[in-house]
Amino acid sequence: MALVSLAIARDHVRLTDPADDAELTRTIGDASALILDYLGADGDPAWDDTTAPPLVQRGTLLTVAHLWEHRGDDAAADDGKLYNALSLLFMRLRARELA
Repeated sequence: MALVSLAIARDHVRLTDPADDAELTRTIGDASALILDYLGADGDPAWDDTTAPPLVQRGTLLTVAHLWEHRGDDAAADDGKLYNALSLLFMRLRARELA
C-alpha cells in the first residue's frame, strides 16, 4: 500500500537517478504505514496513490521527504517537527478524542 506514487515522490524529493527507486519505494511504504498508523481509525487501509485524499497524500510526501533526508544516520533529525506538522495538517481528519 502506497499513498503516493513513485513518480510524485521522486519529484517531491527531487530524485533524478532511477538507481534509487527501490529505496524510495521502501521509504514510500514506510511513510504510508506511518501516516495510516497516525490517523488510526480515521485512515482507510484501502487507500492507495489514486484514492487517498489530497491532504493525506501531502502528509505522506512530508513524511517521505523527512525519512529520505534522515535515513537513520543523522543524529540531528528532529522527528518532533515532523509530528507537529502532521498534527496541524491532520487535525480536522482525526477523531476529536485523538486530536
